[in-house]
Amino acid sequence: MSNPKVFISYSWDSEEHKSWVRELSERLIVNGVDARLDQWHVAPGQSLTQFMEEEATSSDYVIIIFTPNYCQKSTSRSGGVGYEQQIISGQIAAGIERGKFIPIIKNGEFEPGDNCSIPPHFFGIYAIDMRDDENFDGNLETLLRTVYKEPLHQAPNLGAKPAFVSISLGDTNDFEELRLATLDLDGYQLLSGLAQHQRTPETFYMPPEQDRRSLVKGDVVKLPFEISVPEDEEFGDVSAERMWVIVTGKAGPYYTGELNNVPACSDEQEHLKVEDSVVFLPEHVIQIWEDET
Repeated sequence: MSNPKVFISYSWDSEEHKSWVRELSERLIVNGVDARLDQWHVAPGQSLTQFMEEEATSSDYVIIIFTPNYCQKSTSRSGGVGYEQQIISGQIAAGIERGKFIPIIKNGEFEPGDNCSIPPHFFGIYAIDMRDDENFDGNLETLLRTVYKEPLHQAPNLGAKPAFVSISLGDTNDFEELRLATLDLDGYQLLSGLAQHQRTPETFYMPPEQDRRSLVKGDVVKLPFEISVPEDEEFGDVSAERMWVIVTGKAGPYYTGELNNVPACSDEQEHLKVEDSVVFLPEHVIQIWEDET
């Protein structure tokens, strides 16, 4: 943008305060901002109220230096500050954007009270805190970025809507219907790879948690199963197998998948077969297939 024009609104608290306001205005001018200040632009015999009215109306921004004295005069509508506040309030009432008025706290407090610097009609408006002169340069940069509309942090570009995956188990896609299989109801169950990894972290590999929680439809994962089989004197009544499952969907913490293996115990049981649906959690994933072709 071209050189912005700003009007400096402040109260004549003391010579020291007037000097500080003048220094701030000088720094603005050095940085290309046309700062309009009564100390420069009003000569003896000229009208202060006319200067205030013209500059507050024509400027791109009005920089308001808040102090307790400014707040008191603004609230009581006394002196030049009171007149400026009538102009500012009138502009806001007329629909001028509040962003035109940039408040700065030089002395006093933000909170209501005897030492409050903020007039009631500016409560809740973000103000630049310039009470500490050690941070003057950083606060000046904030002010300049505001005037030039060059924020320090830019919002990223708006992305596209995520591709949500619908799941279906039997005749329902109701989240409440999802559950993990159990030996007594389904004839098989999944074992927690995470629990085994925590028991023997040196020997039992586990994919990183972020990877296990970021699976998408089409990924292929290996899960540890226990399948109920007729009791055998040597091997007992369950068959432990690790089999591949193709991810088909996700709902809440659950994944759904399709068994992509023929169980080694197929001849001994009918509980689980290839292409059956499987519900699992990230803790069950002990390997994620990586296509190296």
